[in-house]
Order: sequence, then C-alpha cells, then structure tokens
Amino acid sequence: MFSCFLGTTIYQSCPTNCRQTVVRQHSENETNCIAKEKLEAFLQDRVTFKVGISAFYQADPKILEKFIWESSDHLELITYYLYISDPTTVREIIESFSDHTLSYLFKSDFMTFLNVKDSTKRDRSIKHMFQVKSYRYWTFISYQRICDLIVYFVRELKLPEYACQFIVILPSNIVSNLKKYTSLTFEEEKSLYTALGDSIFELPIQSPKIYGHMIQLFAEEPEVYFVLETMEELIRRQEKILDTSEKLIEYTANHRIDLSIQFIFSELNGMDLGIAAEILNQLLEKNRITISQKSLVLDFLETGNLDILRPLRSDLIL
Repeated sequence: MFSCFLGTTIYQSCPTNCRQTVVRQHSENETNCIAKEKLEAFLQDRVTFKVGISAFYQADPKILEKFIWESSDHLELITYYLYISDPTTVREIIESFSDHTLSYLFKSDFMTFLNVKDSTKRDRSIKHMFQVKSYRYWTFISYQRICDLIVYFVRELKLPEYACQFIVILPSNIVSNLKKYTSLTFEEEKSLYTALGDSIFELPIQSPKIYGHMIQLFAEEPEVYFVLETMEELIRRQEKILDTSEKLIEYTANHRIDLSIQFIFSELNGMDLGIAAEILNQLLEKNRITISQKSLVLDFLETGNLDILRPLRSDLIL
C-alpha cells in the first residue's frame, strides 16, 4: 500500500492544508499526490465519501483537469462534487481550470439542464440554468474569468450559443462595456447577441447603457434594428430606474435611516409615480427600506400631505 509524501494512504482523507503544503514544498505535485487514486477508489466504492471529496478539495487543479478528461465517469464525479459543495469553497479550483476544461464543464452542465428541463417541464419561473442550485457555482466565478470564457466560446469554439448564457449573470456595467472586458470584434460581439434569439430584446432592459451600442451593431439588420428602435422610451425609463436605485442604495448603505428617508424623498419627489414605485421596490429588495416605509413614501409622493410623515417618524424611532 503506497502513501503520499504526507504519509496518508489511499484509504485516508487528505489533510486540510495539503494543497498549500504541496505547492510550498514540491515542484512535481503529481509525483507526491495520490488524490487521483483516491478519486478512482471512490468511483469503485473502495473508500468513503469523506476520503473522495477530501481528494477533490486538496488536489492540484491540474490533477483534476487531467482526471476530468479521462472518462465520462470522471467528469460526472467532478461535477457531482461541484454541485454539492459551497461555491466559495470550489471557486479557486474552478478559476484555475483552463478555458478548454471550463468550456467542457459548462457544455456538460448546460446540456444536462436542458434535458432535465424538457423531461420534467420545470417551473416556468426558472428562466436560466443559473437559477438552479446545482449550477450556482458558476455565479461565483470572477467576472473577468467569465468574460475570458465568453471569448473562448465565441472566438475559439465558434459556439456563441453557449457564451450568451453568461450574459444574465454579468453586472450591467460589464455588459454595457463588454468590448472592454472581452476584446471581441464587431462581428464577434454581434454573433454573441444574435445567439440570444428573442431574448436579445431583454438585454438592453437588463443593461440600458448598451442600447446605443446595440443600435449601431444591428443597423444593417432590419428585423432587429426596428424592434430596438421602438424600445427607446422603455429603455430610457429603465435606465432612470436603475441609475436612481443604484444611487439610493449606495446612499442608504452609508447613512442613518432618517437621513436616508429624507434623501429618498428629495430624489423621488416630482418623479413619475410608476417609476418611483419601481425604484422603491428595488430598495425594498435590497432591505434598505421596510414595506411600511415604502407605502408612506408613495403616499407622500402621491398626495404631498405632510401629515402622512407622522407615522413614518414613529416607524423610524421604533
């Protein structure tokens, strides 16, 4: 029975500091690590779950990459560990993988999601795979790493239909400046958005600042351009909602609630009531205000009656 350089056998869990020790003390990691053997043993039911997942957590990512490519069973095991792990725990592992391996993992996840969705007629409220708990680890990967993967799918693999799936988890400020983060060419960027299908028209609503750029991109594509043109008023409205919400969320995070409420009043006063209501909903979702505070602010904006503010003062005191 052989053991690793730290003295653990194939039947024992890897020490919690193993990876750091290997990196610090050895240049030939695989020579001194038996994580792959432990993973193989778990697949063969020769070691416990604890031993198998400890090997996954402590192995050098290069070992895991080679393991993934060896068979479909290996891929299934690694994705299983990713699904059940805390995303913050596996983030470092995932970000260390090459674009080649990450694209392989994502294609596998996405196809599994589509197959399950079709066979079980999933809840229609699930609009994209990242809402499913098993795949949430993708949402913890750094935005730049996601952008790198988008480029790989579009430029190297010519598969924009996979790359476009990531747009929904990128912040609007990145989507609005995608060229800066990806270096995609004009045609590559257009292929990325086109791959969205009908969802292409949801993109400027999600990220209004990209609207002008999309108008330019699709100037020679009448079927897209004319629909985008009709959306201008809606996009401007959404941009106002998002910009004001962001401003208020930032202010309320750094000030007392009484000052925050005053600031909210001053920013929303005179604004269209529908827009103000949507902005307040954003604040409510971020737990910056309570439901009662939202109702009182709306009542004040609608009536202008200062007497309405009396219960608000009591609410603030409590």
